[in-house]
Amino acid sequence: MAQSSPFESLHTQLGACFGEFDQWRLPQHYGDSAVEKQALQAGCAAFDLSSFGRIQVRGPDADKAVGSVIGANTLPDIGLWSMATYNDNQTADNYPIRIAATEKGFLLLTRPADRKALQQRLDQEANSSGWNVKFVDLTEKTGMLGIYGPNAYTAIDSILPFDLSGLEPGSVTEMTYVMITVTVLRGSWLNIDGLELICPASVAPMAAGAIVKYHQRQGIVPAGMLCLQEAMACV
Repeated sequence: MAQSSPFESLHTQLGACFGEFDQWRLPQHYGDSAVEKQALQAGCAAFDLSSFGRIQVRGPDADKAVGSVIGANTLPDIGLWSMATYNDNQTADNYPIRIAATEKGFLLLTRPADRKALQQRLDQEANSSGWNVKFVDLTEKTGMLGIYGPNAYTAIDSILPFDLSGLEPGSVTEMTYVMITVTVLRGSWLNIDGLELICPASVAPMAAGAIVKYHQRQGIVPAGMLCLQEAMACV
């Protein structure tokens, strides 16, 4: 059975046509794929990224664990994120990964299909090294939205209930509003600007309410996985 997104009720409200992607039930499109593609290229498009892997790495040896997986000695400083690749020991394949450094440790972001391979690699490293580190898979405990496109920052900054003025491209921060903590990244899985919002799954519809309410006024076009997959294939 496909995993449901915590934003599903909002997608239904916006008229999404659903499909199954990597064992998740997500919007395929919202009726006009050409409009979605144009918004991504010239305006801003909103995607449900809940199926993308989100694994938290914490503990005194978190930097050693993450560094060993990606084969690098240099990791992003707190408040920044960077792109890297990691190797699957079983297949020798390399997968893209994004590493965000926060006060709580590291947040590792993967493509949907790569999540389990990363989990296995992390478990192997922890078991063989004896490092003091803890891995927590947040994927099904949180929801994630990506607002991508050249106008993404401007469109979102004016409607969120917290200040994003210091969030430069390549930055990550955690903000709290009405006891809801939201992790915000400036950037995207594509070679364009964007904002990504991660929040607890239990409050996801409420947290995304402002985007749904003001999306027409701000020119934020809801977009489906078909549009996102096509764009990612070109990166």
